[in-house]
Amino acid sequence: MKWLKGKKTYIVSGLMVAVTLLQMLAGETTLQEFIMSEHVVTLIEATGLGTLRAGIAGNLR
Repeated sequence: MKWLKGKKTYIVSGLMVAVTLLQMLAGETTLQEFIMSEHVVTLIEATGLGTLRAGIAGNLR
């Protein structure tokens, strides 16, 4: 499991983005409904999580 060290947060963040975008692309919602829904919040949270992890990793070096 050493190969996962430092990558778990990125994997979770990537999965959050993928699920959120797949919901829109699958036709479950229109673009307007997507923008007004909680899916955008999840997308922003996933991006923030990845950015936070990258910032922490950068400060530890």
